[in-house]
Amino acid sequence: MKGKFIAILVVSVGVFIVGWFIFSKLSSPNSSSGEIIAQNGIHWHTELNINILGQAQDIPAGIGLEKLPHQPLHTHDSDNIIHSEFSRIVRKDDIRLGEFFKIWGKQFNKNCIFDKCLGLEGQLKMLVNGKENNDFENYIMKDGDKIEIIFEKPVLSEVKEIAVTGAEFSFEPSQISVKAGDKVKIIFKNQGSTPHNLVIEDLGVRTKTIGKGQTDAIEFTASAPGNYSFDCSLPGHKEAGMKGVLKAE
Repeated sequence: MKGKFIAILVVSVGVFIVGWFIFSKLSSPNSSSGEIIAQNGIHWHTELNINILGQAQDIPAGIGLEKLPHQPLHTHDSDNIIHSEFSRIVRKDDIRLGEFFKIWGKQFNKNCIFDKCLGLEGQLKMLVNGKENNDFENYIMKDGDKIEIIFEKPVLSEVKEIAVTGAEFSFEPSQISVKAGDKVKIIFKNQGSTPHNLVIEDLGVRTKTIGKGQTDAIEFTASAPGNYSFDCSLPGHKEAGMKGVLKAE
């Protein structure tokens, strides 16, 4: 009788330990389900605005409420408010912005919104509370957030044209100033009596070697700020004074 009691006690303790272990794993912030945001549920509200090529997009009422059980991420009205209503443990993965789009059945990631994707048609950016944010679909929504997703036409920068003449042995002008990121086109004309060229070694660009009265052009982008030396690469011409500096600020 005593042995039977001990056996039952051992089994009971074993069941308790296994149950506690499983519960602790499921409840652990470091579990595979993701880090815990709240233990006892949340009721948060996030404003979402979507603008595609200048047109505000409607976010319908009732997303996530079409059938039972209702989705914790949903909309009640067509007021651009996402409701995060959970009555259980909430983890980061539960409230990522991309989860709402999955429930909605719409495409959204760092490259695309709906049927619009990065490319010649436009570019995508996201603002959270007025500041640019690059988390896109992985952004973890917070109570009171205001999120703006904007797909707009790409900004086309104009090409800045600069005329440079070369002679024996100098460039005019020998100092060129541009803004970092500018598209630059240098139109080089040889007004000397001997062949010349214009080379910006650090930017990997060079004109053709041209004779008296001829013109050639190079187009490039000075992507980083700095001072970039240019010169004529023909033997002895740089040493004779045919050199200058392009300043990107």
